[in-house]
Amino acid sequence: MRNTRFLLAAGLSTAIPYVVGTSQPQSRDVSPDPYSCSNIVIDIVNQTDIDFYASCSDFSEDILFFIDHNFTGPFELPKIKSVPEISSGYLGPDLSGSDRIDDGVTSVSMPDLVNVTSGGVLFGYIKNLTSISFPNLSLITKDFVIFGDTQLSNVSLPSLEFVTGGVLLNGELDNISLPKLKSVAYMRVESTGSLDCVALGKSLFSLVFTPGKYDMYAGFTCWTGHAGNSYNSSDSTSTPASTTSTPSNSASMTSGTSTSPDSSTKTNGGIILQVRFLELLLCFATMVFLAAF
Repeated sequence: MRNTRFLLAAGLSTAIPYVVGTSQPQSRDVSPDPYSCSNIVIDIVNQTDIDFYASCSDFSEDILFFIDHNFTGPFELPKIKSVPEISSGYLGPDLSGSDRIDDGVTSVSMPDLVNVTSGGVLFGYIKNLTSISFPNLSLITKDFVIFGDTQLSNVSLPSLEFVTGGVLLNGELDNISLPKLKSVAYMRVESTGSLDCVALGKSLFSLVFTPGKYDMYAGFTCWTGHAGNSYNSSDSTSTPASTTSTPSNSASMTSGTSTSPDSSTKTNGGIILQVRFLELLLCFATMVFLAAF
C-alpha cells in the first residue's frame, strides 16, 4: 500500500505543472521502480528512457505519458503502437516570475503509433519544436492540441481519421494536412503564418462533427486575420449547391472580409485542457485520499 500511495502522489504532483506552469518534479524520485511499463507516470527525460520504453508492448489506460521538460533534442520513440496520451510543454505562455523550465525538445517522432486511447495529444508553448511526425496515427481519443509553438509551421498527420474531442491548432502555421480525417468533435484553427484557410476548408469539406454534450465550441473555424482567407462551417450561405450535407454536419467556405473570432468563439485550448487536467487532479487527489486508509 505504501508504494501505491507514493505512485499516486507522484502522479498528482506531475500533473500540476501543466496547469499552473511551474517546474516539473521528477516522479521517479519517489517510485520504487523507476523503469516499469506499468508505472502510473511515465516521463521521458533522455535517450535511456526512450530505449527502455520502446520495449513495452502495452501501457495502462490510467498512466500519464509525456516528454519531460528537461528532455533536449530530437525525440523519437519507435515500436510503440498505442499510448493513453502524449504531451509536452505547457497550457499557457511563460508568466513573469515563474520558475518553469523551457522545454528543450526540438522534434517529436513516433513512427509506429496508431492509437491514442484516452488522454489526447498536446504540444503547448514549446519554443524550439520544429516538427512532429506520427505517420501511422489513426485515432486520437479526446483532444488534439497544438498551441503557441512558434517554430512549428507544418502539421501533417497523413493517417489520422478520428478525433473524439476537439482539434485546436494555433500558431505560425503555413500548412495543415489531414487528408484522411473523417470526424472530430469540433475543429478550430488560428494562424499567423501563410496558411490557406480556404484550401484547408475545401480539403476537409466532408468532415463530420460529433460534438460532446459539454463542448465549448462547434463546427470548423479557420482564421488568419487576412481578408478573404477564413473558413466557417456555420455559414450556410456559402454551402456549395452541389452538396447535400447540412452545415451542422460538414464544413463550408467563408469568403469576404476576415474578422477575428469574438470573445464567445475565440480559440482557447488552455481553458479546455485546464478543465480536463483539473478533473484529472481531482481524480488523483481522491485516489491518494482513499489509498491512505
